[in-house]
Amino acid sequence: MASMSRTGMFRALKGIAVEMIQRVYKLPSFNNVLEGEIFLQNLPSIVTAHVVDPQEDEQILDMCAAPGGKTTAIAMLMKDKGVVVALDRSHNKVMDIKKLAAEMGLTCIQAYKLDALKSVRRTQDTIKSDAHSETLDTTGNVSIASKITNGDWVADDTENCKIEGFAPTGINSDNCENSIKGRYVSKADIRKDARRMRNGPGRSHSIGARVENSKGFMPNSFDRVLLDAPCSALGLRPRLFAAEETIESLQHDAKYQRKMFDQAVQLVCPGGVIVYSTCTINPGENEALVRYALDTYKFLSLAPQKPRVGGPGLVGHCELFDGKYMEKWLTKSEAELVQRFDPSSSVDSIGFFIAKFNVGQKDVKVRNDLNGNKLNMNFTLGNVMML
Repeated sequence: MASMSRTGMFRALKGIAVEMIQRVYKLPSFNNVLEGEIFLQNLPSIVTAHVVDPQEDEQILDMCAAPGGKTTAIAMLMKDKGVVVALDRSHNKVMDIKKLAAEMGLTCIQAYKLDALKSVRRTQDTIKSDAHSETLDTTGNVSIASKITNGDWVADDTENCKIEGFAPTGINSDNCENSIKGRYVSKADIRKDARRMRNGPGRSHSIGARVENSKGFMPNSFDRVLLDAPCSALGLRPRLFAAEETIESLQHDAKYQRKMFDQAVQLVCPGGVIVYSTCTINPGENEALVRYALDTYKFLSLAPQKPRVGGPGLVGHCELFDGKYMEKWLTKSEAELVQRFDPSSSVDSIGFFIAKFNVGQKDVKVRNDLNGNKLNMNFTLGNVMML
């Protein structure tokens, strides 16, 4: 039985979030057992890290890394040699990744707060930030424009900026704008304050946590990219939010994932690898994404996966709304190259999907390392223009 809201569970540092009335399996709790030695994961997540097949001294990107299980698994598979960049747009989740990496004794992981949809650095940002880029003292230095925060927004130029703050308890939220002791308080700030009052201050405000913000990375910077995309989560058990999904929301999820995949294609270098995974059984977010990738980027091809534990993908297509909407899926040969985990199968795992792409020739002549240096490449020009 839940004693907190879902948001509260992620924000609270202590307390009872869920009370177990009856156990499904008679197993002891593994909380704080062998800390730094083991990390419990679902089978498909473990398979995904092995499918990435990271090699020592490579530069690898995990675009949606929280809570860090796949990130740390990748780092261990490459023997903590190289660079694993882990991204998440949530401050608290980035802190979770950093904490887990520290517990596991891994030093090659660099975690940043960044929306994956903005992971390719824009040209104008590159020009403005080159003079202010910070070099990070880790195994491989990532060329980014970063700033240290403690969970609060910090302006680059504070002389002429407005000071924004939270409304005190009891303020009338019907007022769109308020001025309190010279401080401008918007209605959005009032809503945020109300949420913090309800859910607690959160870890970023209670422990003085520090994370680096990133403005993104240059195209062709990574040897391998893992996109474990946000999804409808219809494969999870128990399926707490399945009833909230609609046809429209599933279509929206698919569009969101395509935009993320477009970013991944730009960030991986020719000759590299992209691994796409979800924890949903919705083919619109799985097989349809693979169809989009292969049809849009002719230099991508599906690659065999090792280990192979899941079953094949879905073949054909699906029509909805009397033929007004159609999803194209995979051919029979393509379906044999992806892995689909069905909760009803004998594997007894969550629902999951994994696709692995080899990256061929692209419309680039140079590759960028993570220091922003250009490396000469002899590749024939392809079909897709890069930023």
